[in-house]
Amino acid sequence: MKSALVAASGGATGVHKNSVIIDDDKLLICCCNTIFCLNLPNLELAWKIKADSATCFEIFEYRDSYIVHGELEITRINKSGEILWQKIGADIFTTPEGTDTFEITDEYILATDWENRKYKFDFNGNLIK
Repeated sequence: MKSALVAASGGATGVHKNSVIIDDDKLLICCCNTIFCLNLPNLELAWKIKADSATCFEIFEYRDSYIVHGELEITRINKSGEILWQKIGADIFTTPEGTDTFEITDEYILATDWENRKYKFDFNGNLIK
């Protein structure tokens, strides 16, 4: 059995079902403001990217890329760990209640900020009015 230690600086990331994903032979982990991609099964670092200025809450696979729900940014990165686009809101992308703040549908990404403002983005990062 292999093991790996992952560490970064920035805001704290909670461990939950959407803070880690397995994509074929890759393990992707939200840790502070960084996404780490480890090769499976050897757990060697494939790449890492700062995906948010503060902290990464969740990561989701979307087609040939990943969508990261961060505290300050919504980020789309490709499978090589390069940022395709990043979007900010007027406030942090969470609510005082901390529930139902982020959703990915077949047609758009919906994020809610601290003041309960809703942001609907297409998958190219454009704000949908």
